[in-house]
Amino acid sequence: MILFILFFSFIFTQQEELVDGVLAVVENKNILFSEVLGEARMIAEQKGINPQNSPLLFQSVFDSVLNEKINLNVVLVYAEQDSLISVSYEEISRSLDERISMFSSQLGSSEALEEAFGLSLADIKNNYWETVREEIIIEKFKYSLLGNVSVSQDDVFVFYNNYKDSIPKAPPTASFSILHKKIEPSVLALNKIIDKLKGIKDSVDVLGLPFEAFVLKYSEDPSVSINKGIMTTSRGDLVSEYEKTAYSLNKNQISSPTQSPFGFHLIKLLDRVGEKITSQHLLLTTKANKKDSLLTSKYLDSLLVLTKNDPGLFDSLAVSHKTKKENFSGYYENKDLSFFPPSVVNQLKETKDFSFSSVFGDNKNQYALYKYSIFLDPERNIKNDWSFFESLAINKKRSDLFDMWIEKQKEKIYVVINKQY
Repeated sequence: MILFILFFSFIFTQQEELVDGVLAVVENKNILFSEVLGEARMIAEQKGINPQNSPLLFQSVFDSVLNEKINLNVVLVYAEQDSLISVSYEEISRSLDERISMFSSQLGSSEALEEAFGLSLADIKNNYWETVREEIIIEKFKYSLLGNVSVSQDDVFVFYNNYKDSIPKAPPTASFSILHKKIEPSVLALNKIIDKLKGIKDSVDVLGLPFEAFVLKYSEDPSVSINKGIMTTSRGDLVSEYEKTAYSLNKNQISSPTQSPFGFHLIKLLDRVGEKITSQHLLLTTKANKKDSLLTSKYLDSLLVLTKNDPGLFDSLAVSHKTKKENFSGYYENKDLSFFPPSVVNQLKETKDFSFSSVFGDNKNQYALYKYSIFLDPERNIKNDWSFFESLAINKKRSDLFDMWIEKQKEKIYVVINKQY
């Protein structure tokens, strides 16, 4: 994953100022020396390569990172010319949220991630917004070229025989029931956000102050520094709550506070042509506090007390609490645990069979569970996991074909490396 490298190379290179300059150019896209050096150092550290003691090994890592960056930019040159490929605001935001959640888990918490970067989560998203947009474009372009690639039965067997020793074990599974409750901000906190947005709306409507100034000052949309909160979209591109309000507005009208999965918005309609609109929005996200976290924990504790001697009742409550797609509550039998947050997986490891856990979680989610079975961490084999190995074989074939395609395109476009480095 590209962003994994970028996140942790960023942390690594903060320790030392890098001499910078343009290392390579692909058409009109520059690749900076500091970017390549930072990622190369991070990879070298992971592999135990000391640049001073093993300069040739480090050079090979550096060259590999540079080549990868050149290849990515070659793809971008073509992908951005494809009018059929587009990336929505929601796709980028969702991808960033998922990855930040993963990195936060690896570092222990979202606070640890913010401390490592010296930035808020909103600023981290803002800094990597364009990177993720490009990554999604590349993946879509790759699929448009090679989405129809298939493999034969013999291809799968050849792949299995070549790579079976390096294939990781299947994800661990377990049988359990879990109660999951998101830590939601209180009604009082939500009302404060709404009142603040109403005050901003009045300042614009009544006093005639410029809406854009408030957007730049207050909006917590991570892309605001890039687009000033302005988006040109077609119907279906944005979440339904936003669109319902935006399409109901007259030109230059500002909405009342509108709630969506991202928080509360003030939306200004700038233009509309048919089903395409240009809108500008100010977003305030909703955040829970310690009191909200304590109330959630007490609620789950009360359910544990209620079901202390009745796992069946706990199962029923777990199923009844499964109210949303992103809610993990439910009863699971031999469930693949790769779909669950690390905190849940770790708790399952620590909880004895046929017993309850205590309440656990973080500042966003709280859980309680009852565990039935032991962990299973089975070896994969082609007899039981044919679809898995077929998928890997297809991905390998696509990757090889894509590499060949990139090499051909490099002969057609402007690619130059600054030899002074």
